[in-house]
Amino acid sequence: MLQAIQREKPEKYRKLQDASRSAEALVEQMVNEGLSADNIRQASEQLKSRWIEFCQLLSERLAWLEYQNNIIDFYSQLQQLEQTAITAENWLKAQPAPAADPATVKTQLGKCKDEIIRMSTLQPQIERLKAQSHALKEKEQGPVFLDADLAAFTSHYKQILADMQAREKQLQTIFDSLPPAHYKETMNTILVWIQQSETKLSMPQVAVAEYEIMEQRLRELKALQSSLQEQQKGLNYLSTTVEDMSRKAPAEVSQRYRSEIDVILGRWKKLSAQLVEHCQKLEELMTKLQRFQNDTKTLKKWMAEVDVFLKEEWPALGDSEALEKQLEQCTALVNDIQTIQPSLNSVNEVGKKMKSEAETEFASRIETELKELNVQWDHICQQAYAKKAALKGGLDKTVSLRKDLSEMHEWITQAEEEYLERDFEYKTPDELQKAVEELKRAKEEAMQKEVKVKLITDSVNNFIAKAPPAAHEALKKELDVLITSYQRLCNRLNGKCKTLEEVWACWRELLSYLDAENKWLNEIETKLKATENIQGGAEEISESLDSLERLMRHPEDNRNQIRELAQTLTDGGILDELINEKLEKFNTQWEELRQEAVRRQKSLEQSIQSAQETDKTLRLIQESLGVIDKQLTAYSADRVDAAQVPQEAQKIQSELTSHEISLEEMKKRNRGKDGAKRVLSQIDVAQKKLQDVSVKFRLFQKPANFEQRLQECKRILDEVKLQVPKLEMRSVEQEVVQSQLDHCMKLYKSLSEVKSEVETVIKTGRQIVQKQQTENPKELDERLTALKLQYNELGAKVTEKKQELEKCLKLSRKLRKEINAMSEWLAATDAELTKRSAVQGMPSNLDAEIAWGKATRKEIEKHQVNLKSISDLGENLKTVLKGKESLVEDKLSLLNSNWIAVTSRAEEWFNLLLEYQKHMEAFDQNVANVTTWMYRAEILLDESDKQKPQQKEEILKRLKAELNDMHPKVDSVRDRAVDLMTNRGDHCRKIIEPKLTELNQRFATISQRIKSGKLFIPLKELEQFDFDIQKLLEPLEVEIQQGVNLKEEDFNKDMSEDDETTVKELLQRGDTLQKRITDERKREEIKIKQQLLQTKHNALKDLRSQRRKKALEISHQWYQYKRQADDLMTWLDDIEKKLASLPDHKDEQKLKEIDGELEKKKEDLNAVHRQAERLSKDGAAKAVEPTLIQLSKRWRDIESKFAQFRRLNYAQIQTVHEDTTFVVTETMTVETTHVPSTYLAEILHLLQALSEVEERLNSPVLQAKDCEDLFKQEECLKSIKDSLGRLLGHIDIIHNKKILALQNATPREAANIQEKLTQLNFQWEKVNKTYKDRQA
Repeated sequence: MLQAIQREKPEKYRKLQDASRSAEALVEQMVNEGLSADNIRQASEQLKSRWIEFCQLLSERLAWLEYQNNIIDFYSQLQQLEQTAITAENWLKAQPAPAADPATVKTQLGKCKDEIIRMSTLQPQIERLKAQSHALKEKEQGPVFLDADLAAFTSHYKQILADMQAREKQLQTIFDSLPPAHYKETMNTILVWIQQSETKLSMPQVAVAEYEIMEQRLRELKALQSSLQEQQKGLNYLSTTVEDMSRKAPAEVSQRYRSEIDVILGRWKKLSAQLVEHCQKLEELMTKLQRFQNDTKTLKKWMAEVDVFLKEEWPALGDSEALEKQLEQCTALVNDIQTIQPSLNSVNEVGKKMKSEAETEFASRIETELKELNVQWDHICQQAYAKKAALKGGLDKTVSLRKDLSEMHEWITQAEEEYLERDFEYKTPDELQKAVEELKRAKEEAMQKEVKVKLITDSVNNFIAKAPPAAHEALKKELDVLITSYQRLCNRLNGKCKTLEEVWACWRELLSYLDAENKWLNEIETKLKATENIQGGAEEISESLDSLERLMRHPEDNRNQIRELAQTLTDGGILDELINEKLEKFNTQWEELRQEAVRRQKSLEQSIQSAQETDKTLRLIQESLGVIDKQLTAYSADRVDAAQVPQEAQKIQSELTSHEISLEEMKKRNRGKDGAKRVLSQIDVAQKKLQDVSVKFRLFQKPANFEQRLQECKRILDEVKLQVPKLEMRSVEQEVVQSQLDHCMKLYKSLSEVKSEVETVIKTGRQIVQKQQTENPKELDERLTALKLQYNELGAKVTEKKQELEKCLKLSRKLRKEINAMSEWLAATDAELTKRSAVQGMPSNLDAEIAWGKATRKEIEKHQVNLKSISDLGENLKTVLKGKESLVEDKLSLLNSNWIAVTSRAEEWFNLLLEYQKHMEAFDQNVANVTTWMYRAEILLDESDKQKPQQKEEILKRLKAELNDMHPKVDSVRDRAVDLMTNRGDHCRKIIEPKLTELNQRFATISQRIKSGKLFIPLKELEQFDFDIQKLLEPLEVEIQQGVNLKEEDFNKDMSEDDETTVKELLQRGDTLQKRITDERKREEIKIKQQLLQTKHNALKDLRSQRRKKALEISHQWYQYKRQADDLMTWLDDIEKKLASLPDHKDEQKLKEIDGELEKKKEDLNAVHRQAERLSKDGAAKAVEPTLIQLSKRWRDIESKFAQFRRLNYAQIQTVHEDTTFVVTETMTVETTHVPSTYLAEILHLLQALSEVEERLNSPVLQAKDCEDLFKQEECLKSIKDSLGRLLGHIDIIHNKKILALQNATPREAANIQEKLTQLNFQWEKVNKTYKDRQA
């Protein structure tokens, strides 16, 4: 900017001269005209004076700018040197520790020397910088931080160079102390030999194999032990060399070589121990293998001898002596097997151990050999035990077979004697049945013995097959005799059993025929008894006669069969006495019953004629009564009573009287006659029917609708009675009680309405009872009485419940109101208490919390009275509830519980706050006491520095005594502070910790000063001063970087004097510290920082002055811009309210009005954007940006909301939606600013508009293929084409402003803008391609 002013200076000077000449000419003209020209002459002189001052100021500024450029160049070179030094330092830090290998150490040493040479080449540049710094200080009073920064770099450079030289020296020392080349060769030789030996030992040398192979391996191990002794010399040389080197080389290198030789010695010792161990183990395995092979050979030899014995031929069955002899020999062999079994187990155990230690191939051989040995052993054992068992079994079978043959012969003989040799006589059926069952059992037993006979036959045949030929004949002959005896016995038993079964079947058949005939005779006897005094009409008597005649027509076949069967049995002499007795009894009964039946048939024929006459008379009476009954029933159904048809009633009454007389006469005639029971019963039935009809006739004389009215009254009262229990108090809730009271009023109204009807029904009913016009007068009288009592009782109950409910409703309303108010207060208090006590530790504003606690305590006392009144209301309500007191008690109990919980919590919180306040006050008081003493001690120490040594000594002595007294007090304060910080939360820590830290620092400082007697500046105070300066420098630097770009604050106030007080305070603190510090270096550092702060502050004051001057120049445009923007924001608030107040069905007229207002205000919005553009060009871009962004966002929000309403209410115009989509874009592109955030917002809105166009291109309308949708598709594509045309202009504007927006953007904003522009280009190409596809 200064260069531009310098370039414009000649032109401006020429214009100044022109103006001066014009002014002189004008003055001369005015003087000639006699006018006063003093004002023009004064203005011209003032202009020349200001020009001279301006030229002087411009020269000073140009000189200052040149000086600043020299300083920047100085720091640029210094920064390059510093970067080179840092690179060298980083290289040095990244270097590994010195190696133990000579070649590596040599490489490291060479690189270090190269870096030292490169660092040494920087020395001339450092000297030139020193000269440049000296020139800057001579030329002008330069900033003191130049020397400080250069000195700091020089010190850093020297330190790095010294570190590099130290590393070079270290590497050279290490390289000189490394061992000779022979050491490495010996080391490699021993390592190779150890590796080879370890490889040999790692192979499975110590394992069981062929005995010759194991001998060869043992010889190899012995040879390896000899080689170990030969390598011992080289190992001794290595140990000696390392010992010598450790005395000369550095500790690290010595330790590395010592570790290396220790590893080798460890491997050497391990190898020696392994060799000894392998030799011993191999010798042991060889001994075990030899013993195992000898034992196996012995066992195989013994098993071969035993196998010969087991293969000898067995003796034949039946030869008992030979079998016993071989059994003894086999038993002895089994005993030998049990004796040798442990030896075999030992061989197996040894074999398994050797197998686990043997090589794979040899282990499989051992396993095969053991398996064969065990298989052969198991085979020998199995054969021995099997032969022993077979011999023992053959001997047992021979003895058992002889026994079975003998037992079978004895059973056959016994069966023949018992069942076949005796004669039997059967006099009773039981004897006959018992004989049949015994023969059946014998037959079954004989059949069961058939199995045993077959077994014996099979056994004998087996024996014959195995026995010697000499024993065949005797066994076969004995078996044939047994089979013949058994078959003869079975045949005889079968024949006798069959004969007895046939006799028993004949007897059972005879009994069945006798039972059938006796049953028929019993039926005849029963029928005769039934018809002896038969009662009934002619039809019943005729039916009895016919049934008796049918029963007598019985066939004679059964009687003939009975005679034949009886003759057969008696001829055989079986049960003859019993059969004759049964036949005689049957024949006698048959003859007696036949004669009685003939007499009864004649008697029944005479009774039929008399019964027919009586039945006819009774039938006529029954028919007449039936007609009258139907007539009376019809009258009753039609609600017709006697008063309505008097003639018909008189006729019915006369007929009923006539029937009553006839029935009485018939009853007298038949009373006392035999067999008249049935007729009398029919007469009784007719009389009963007559009585029923008479009752209906009396009811016919009763009013017709009485019963209906009575039942209706009863129904209404019953309904009321059912509803009365619902009036019982079941809740004290206002809604429930109100609903019960409403229900009670309905019942009360129902009773009032039915009262007159009840009285009328009771009066009529009393008259009916008096005239006996009802079936049961007594019942009707009781019903009327019950109706009266029920009405009176219900009326009393409903009235009582009405009064109780009204009272309960009144009390419950009041109680609910009071409880709700109290509960709300308790809930609010509890919530507030929870909120206040939820903070961790103690609250930040203790006084406010205590004030709230006191106010809460007063409110609790005031609400205590309300709680008492609620309790009284509850007691009154309990008296109304009568047994339902728990409904109120629950509410009161809950309220009391909440009251106690909240009040107790509030009291506890208040007491906790008071206690905390008390502790904090005590802590503050103790801190104040200690601080007072420290302040007084500091004053005394400061004064003692000015006094004589003797007086100073006395003051220090007195202060030391006081210090000893203060130590316990300070410890107490510390303990109390630690307790509070531990138990009272973070806020308490934030309050106490700074006080405690300051107290500890000051007390430590005072203590140190008293003990040493010197002035002492704590390090913490210096660090705090550095921190405060740095904290102030950071915002100053940020604001300096802002330059002359205006912010909104520059228009509101003059910021040139801001931070003035803080800067002066820090400068004064720095001066104070310089006076108190004795260290010259630290004093110089403080002085440098003070000068830097002063320089930065002065530069910022100049910038602020320039910004203020610029702000005053454009303040008119700024305030105009702010006023226009605020007016638009206010108008947008009104529009939002109008949109929000619109009803669900939007008013079309109001929407059009709002649309018109939006169109009018677009020009105002464009004017605001143009004003913002001008302000941005004048340097106020940062100031206008926040308001412009907020205004644009609000406008977009309104437009989007209005677009939604417009789509809902103007659906018939398809293009409205697309038009509204770009309102924001159009308004934003008219004179848009180059503010980066605004530019980015424009891109985002264009992306949104393209997204909406893409949605329309993918809509169902453009996807349809029906012919009827072609017109809609054409209209939609036309609308999209218009939208794309409008968007093209906006996108071109965006691209034109890209360079200007990127120039004003930060790096982050620029990256964001580039990303969004790429996205915009991609979206634009995609939408155009889709549009072309749809159009095609």
